[in-house]
Amino acid sequence: MLIIDKVNALWQSITFGTKFVLISSILCCTLDVFTNDILFDLFVDVPNKTIHQFELWRLLIPQFFHGNVYNLIISLLGFLLCAIEVEKSYGTIPFFCDIFFTNLIIQTIYVLLCFSLSELSIEVMDTESFGFWNITFIYMLNKGLTDQDDYQKFLCFPFYVPSKYYPAAFFLIMNLIEYPRLDLIAATLFAFFEYQLFDGFIMKLSKGFVTRIEHSFPFKYIQSRQDFITCDQVNHPFMSEESKLSQYHLEIGTISTTETIVQDQQQI
Repeated sequence: MLIIDKVNALWQSITFGTKFVLISSILCCTLDVFTNDILFDLFVDVPNKTIHQFELWRLLIPQFFHGNVYNLIISLLGFLLCAIEVEKSYGTIPFFCDIFFTNLIIQTIYVLLCFSLSELSIEVMDTESFGFWNITFIYMLNKGLTDQDDYQKFLCFPFYVPSKYYPAAFFLIMNLIEYPRLDLIAATLFAFFEYQLFDGFIMKLSKGFVTRIEHSFPFKYIQSRQDFITCDQVNHPFMSEESKLSQYHLEIGTISTTETIVQDQQQI
């Protein structure tokens, strides 16, 4: 019973969006095994097929396919440690948007990168991008850029490395496992763009927009769950565009009021 209680406590500590990723990935892997890798071959992003055969759906959900059980376990354990923290910081709805929208951008950059490098080697067009390694790498890289003096646990393994060295170590190990991982280069380009322009997270949606989604189908039936992080529960103090606009109007109003007082004093 003690083991069951620990497993149940671990499951309860996982946020809803991360549970969705775990269950969907396990389901895709199971179906892939029963179909002899047909689904993997159909959805994994291969630039040659994506561009020349116009199979653009390969840009959408290759992150949910992992090729084999070994890649599934290691990829999801690494993703789990980062994803829970991100979802708690920004909320479940922005997290959902991020894992789909960010992946779409990464896959697009990856395909364009392979196409540009095909002049040097045509083999890059037949490389594959799959799994949650890319998004995990982005989460790790953003954390490393933000807290360079901090230490991060390396994936699911029981040792820590300095955050500033983590992305390089991760990149080298992934290329040792499967070379070349050009999609990690695409993820790196996106991560620096996201860090410079959006402070490390591109899906900083307005509170009003997130609230409307939370109360619409199908989230209105699950947003009351304890593991569902609503916009009122986030612990990351980012400013949405609505907040910035309100602050701007407030500052303009303060300036106008101040100018009026100064003019009145001068007239007196």
